[in-house]
This record gives sequence, structure tokens and C-alpha cells, in this order.
Amino acid sequence: MPVIAVKNFKKSFEGREVHRDVTFHVEEGECVGLVGGSGVGKSVVLRSLIGLEKPDSGEIWIEGEEISKLSERDLVKIRRKVAYVFQNGALFDSMSVFSNLAYPLREHTKFNESQIKERIHAQLEEFGLAEAVNKLPSELSGGMQKRVGLARSMMIDPKVILYDEPTAGLDPFNTLKIRETVLRLKKKGVTSLFVTHDMPTAVAVCDRFCLLGDGRVKAEANVDKLHTHSSGDIQQFIDGLDGG
Repeated sequence: MPVIAVKNFKKSFEGREVHRDVTFHVEEGECVGLVGGSGVGKSVVLRSLIGLEKPDSGEIWIEGEEISKLSERDLVKIRRKVAYVFQNGALFDSMSVFSNLAYPLREHTKFNESQIKERIHAQLEEFGLAEAVNKLPSELSGGMQKRVGLARSMMIDPKVILYDEPTAGLDPFNTLKIRETVLRLKKKGVTSLFVTHDMPTAVAVCDRFCLLGDGRVKAEANVDKLHTHSSGDIQQFIDGLDGG
């Protein structure tokens, strides 16, 4: 059974149809790149996977549970399993890096303060962010904010990570750092869905691509099958981003 399964997903906003029949799945430990042009609704799909959007019709399955009709209370247990990495890091501006990382532990675990401190320092060390522990988000570069956001998303060991343009606007150094982190988490067996226009990073971290367009998944291809006839639509999309 796939960890994520989206079936016949349909969604409109104010009468404008965004998705009319989106169907795809993500297997355990797999990283799937959800790609497509601007405005095709990639983030709408991500937000729906944690219940921030509800489909007009269709089904969304997480680890064998259909979540599209769950209440906010029941969605809490889904959100413990599924981490969402927002484009801007989505940190609490008034909290230090330490407090940002402590928040999910205090909300969702029974760790004492000593255990929380130990876990946070270990996490920041792993993410190369130890020197940022007492800083406010405003004191960090955009790249470091994104890395802190990613570190926070991993604090309660989610089984799934949803990446929403994690390298957008980053310099090459921080892009590489994000790429290395995604690969490290993938090696740990984390299942992920990766939305991006950064195709070099996507090719480096993803196992498979789903091309979203015209309200549906237009094509799928394994990354190792790119440049073959079977990946025509996806390769054409990639070539278009690269300018041919």
C-alpha cells in the first residue's frame, strides 16, 4: 500500500477549476517530484495532504487512512506523521531558533526540558546550525531560515515530508545544503513529495516525477528513465526550464 495516494482529486476556487482529476501515489521511502508550470496547483495538492484544503471530490490517503473528510481534531494525528516544509521556512519571528524547534516537542511529545534541549542541540548539529541556536529568524539569512524550518519539521520524526519549493531564491551554497539534507533524510527512509522548479536539485533527490497540468497528472517518469522516449512530456518540460 502506498504511503500517499491521491485519487480523482478535484478542486475549484470561486468557480475556477484548478484540478479535475489528479491521481498519483508515493511509495514508502520514495521521493516523488511534483512538477509543472506556475499556477497549475502544486501547492494546493500539498496543502490538501495535511488537510489545509479539502477536495471538492476524490480521495486522499495517508498510510491507509482516507483523510479528506477528517475533522480538525482527527487531522492532528495526521499532521504528526506528515511534515510540511514551507517556502519561507514559516518560523515564529518572535522566537529564537531553540524555541522554534522546541515548539513541536512541547506540543506533541511528553519530553521533559532536559530531553528537549538534548534533542534540539543534536538536531542543529546534524543540520550544521549549532551556531544559530539563540538567534532570531530575522538574524538569519534566507537559506538558514529554510534549513531551520526543515530541522523543525523533523523534530517529531515524521514519516512523510512535503517540500514546497525548498530551494526557491537560495544561493548555490544553501541550495546544495538543502539538497544534501533531503538526500540524508531520504537515506533514513523518509517518504517525500517534492514541489520545485529547481530541476537540477529535483533530479538529484527524486526517484520519480509526476507532471501536473490541465488539472491532472499528464505524465510520470522515473528519473533514471529521463532522456528516453517514454519521458517525452517531462523531458520537454525540463528542457523548457533550461531554455532548451
